[in-house]
Amino acid sequence: MKSFTVFLLLTLGIVACSARHHHEADAPKLPITLYYEALCPYCMHFVTTQLNPSMVRKDRLHYTNLTLVPFGNAHLNEKGEVTCQHGEDECELNAWHACILEHNDINISLKLIACMMRGRKNNLDKCANRYGIDVTAVKDCKSARSVDEILQKYAEATAQVDFRGVPAIAVDNEFKSDDQDELTDNFDQTFCAKYKAKFNIRLKNC
Repeated sequence: MKSFTVFLLLTLGIVACSARHHHEADAPKLPITLYYEALCPYCMHFVTTQLNPSMVRKDRLHYTNLTLVPFGNAHLNEKGEVTCQHGEDECELNAWHACILEHNDINISLKLIACMMRGRKNNLDKCANRYGIDVTAVKDCKSARSVDEILQKYAEATAQVDFRGVPAIAVDNEFKSDDQDELTDNFDQTFCAKYKAKFNIRLKNC
């Protein structure tokens, strides 16, 4: 009888865990799009102290369709040449971020990009080693094309949004200038409020 009870409890526990995992997988996702540039101090601060802690530490990534657009205030001229606000180094780093995004899912991409944005140099190898991530495809991506080619689609995506500075954040595929201060200063709290308003679901730790 005791053996049967233990078996039943274990079975119920497995079912409960499976159900919880299934629920998380099927949870509605709120689209968040971040327009940013690699060497912008405000972007670096936002990604490392607001976005990454919310998405990773508080596990919001399961409830988000997160899109990162590494172009920011850069300019694309008629010849297809990109000029970045903080110079050529920023264009290079934006391109590295773009290649990370092209060859990894958003979970891995955010880990690498947030890690790299803690400094002003290309720390791809250091960050990849820290998390045990293979970045061979990322390096191949960067070496196979010019920076201008890599950033082309991000320039086009950025041109669709009318913002005056970065970081710029669109929620549910809509950019609202009035929301920017709350999103950049209190991202997790604001994300929770907008998630509840859209889906009538209150997330944990909100």
